[in-house]
Amino acid sequence: MKVIAKLATVLAVVLLLGGSAVVDAAAKPAKGDKAAKKADRRGEVVKVDGTKLVISKDAKETTIETNEKTVVIVEDKEVKIADLKPGQKVRVSPETGVAEKIEVRAKKDAK
Repeated sequence: MKVIAKLATVLAVVLLLGGSAVVDAAAKPAKGDKAAKKADRRGEVVKVDGTKLVISKDAKETTIETNEKTVVIVEDKEVKIADLKPGQKVRVSPETGVAEKIEVRAKKDAK
């Protein structure tokens, strides 16, 4: 009888500790979630058509929607989407949906 009582106590402790681990895991965002938030689209400007930006990467064109809240940065200066030129390499975030930020990637210095 004492053995059964001890086993029941141990089982109860294991279940309690295991349950709190499940709650902790649910409360913390997964590491992959942070990567998804920081993900972006990269490519080369093909054209700007009004509020739409068309970029190309690996011979595949993608049309990106923008709005009045979209920030466009070229050489550390905020500019308008119309200032983007074909051939510029850009990084657009977030990876999906309406662009929040478009940055022209800095050219690497020739050595």
